[in-house]
Amino acid sequence: MQKVLGSLAAAGLILGSASAGSLTVANSDIKMGGGVTAGYFYATNNGSSNDYFTVSNFVVDFKGKSGILSFTASFGSVAQPDLLETVLTTSGSFKPSYAWVSIEPVKGLTVDAGLLTTNIGYELYHTYDNLNYLFGLVWWGQPVTYPGARVTYSIAEGIDVYAEYNQDTAAGASDAFAVGSLGSVGGMDYAISYYDYEASKNLIDVVLGYSVGGADVGLNLDYQWLDDSAKTAGADDTAYGVALYINPSVAQNITVPVRLEYINQGTSKIYASSIGESAYSITVTPTYKPTSNTYIRGEVAYVSTDAKAFPDNKGNSKDNKLVVGFEAGFVF
Repeated sequence: MQKVLGSLAAAGLILGSASAGSLTVANSDIKMGGGVTAGYFYATNNGSSNDYFTVSNFVVDFKGKSGILSFTASFGSVAQPDLLETVLTTSGSFKPSYAWVSIEPVKGLTVDAGLLTTNIGYELYHTYDNLNYLFGLVWWGQPVTYPGARVTYSIAEGIDVYAEYNQDTAAGASDAFAVGSLGSVGGMDYAISYYDYEASKNLIDVVLGYSVGGADVGLNLDYQWLDDSAKTAGADDTAYGVALYINPSVAQNITVPVRLEYINQGTSKIYASSIGESAYSITVTPTYKPTSNTYIRGEVAYVSTDAKAFPDNKGNSKDNKLVVGFEAGFVF
């Protein structure tokens, strides 16, 4: 099936939203890929600027292998606009996105070290790898990339376990570690992970994916809690989030992905300090693929928060945001 589990894509088990080819660099074992995407979006309650054009990705990826050593790297400008941003951004900075070197000392055992992408969650690093343009509520509270090292071992056909140490400072911690398993059992893809930010917060993440009735269905469940040192007296110390992804094929080369989300953090502020105790969203993204490595998609996304989290162009704050627009992409 097509891309169903974001966390499994890093293991090379699934495909992205557009089937990319690759270029082999002359006189080398290096393969090059990437993508260029652009779009236009209008957002209500988006500060002083309600509409914007964006180059959401201008990316070149490299992979190479020689003997027991291999590498993966991505460089370019990447925007990761998400539903909980106070004001949606138009583009990213031009820099390395991620890069690591892998060692496979024995078959089935891999050690990765460098700037890693996380195994947590459904949604991937680039907008063109995801079913929707905007990143979701659950993604907002998850790790993305960080410097670190990861050991992965294949315990059976299609089933891996991993452990990692990293220096992810996104939650205010200086160190973090994670353990988990990912693979496929009985036609269902899965990823189960425990992630621990030192002296900050912890999370258990479960991702499931299955194809049924001509549609790909994905589920991402998050449960998070604060360490004792990060708790606030009288406030809640746990939160949870759930995201459901449904990607039906309605005609040849046409799909209509739908994402439904709900997060509840009580008074813990684990996901975000400005949204109040809870939030929900719905995102619909009709997508047409003229060829295997190109796409054109529209998007309508609505998010509602328990508190007034979004400023309008008159200096007032609102408890909802509506985003409408389109993105086109070429993936190579």
